[in-house]
Amino acid sequence: MSGPTIRTARPEDAADLAAIYAFEDVVAYTTQLPHRDTRFWQDFYKTRDPENVELVAVLEGRVVGHLGMLLNRAPRRKHVGTFGLCVHPDVHGRGIGSALMTEMLNMADNWLNLLRLELGVASDNARAIALYERFGFTRERESRFDLFTRGRFASTTHMARFHPAGAQMLQLA
Repeated sequence: MSGPTIRTARPEDAADLAAIYAFEDVVAYTTQLPHRDTRFWQDFYKTRDPENVELVAVLEGRVVGHLGMLLNRAPRRKHVGTFGLCVHPDVHGRGIGSALMTEMLNMADNWLNLLRLELGVASDNARAIALYERFGFTRERESRFDLFTRGRFASTTHMARFHPAGAQMLQLA
């Protein structure tokens, strides 16, 4: 069995995305709200900022993973990208998150001129933290009571990764 195909998300992915985010265990670790239907995702992709990066992982003909990366528009923060990622629970452990991360890092490092990538991840999401650490992200700080999920406040771990040639890039500036 081969790995997933990574491509840009499009409006016709809406039903598969709604199916992923319908899982409480998925939505609980995001800033999304439960019960986002297919129409929400269709509208999102029709009106999204085309400069931001929206990737999906397709396996066996269906979307099973999603990664969205926002590119900072502030003049002094254009070198920073912020992202979030989720994977359908049925395919955890099959390399979906790694494939999405690999393509995002390729785009960030080789096409978007990003020096810093950052994200916030639920502090109790050990599986996600381990994935990000495998890709060179480090923990920078924790925000207590930062996210309200499942009827309680939870903490967020803020992580970041710098472009591998970051030191050289900074010296050139």
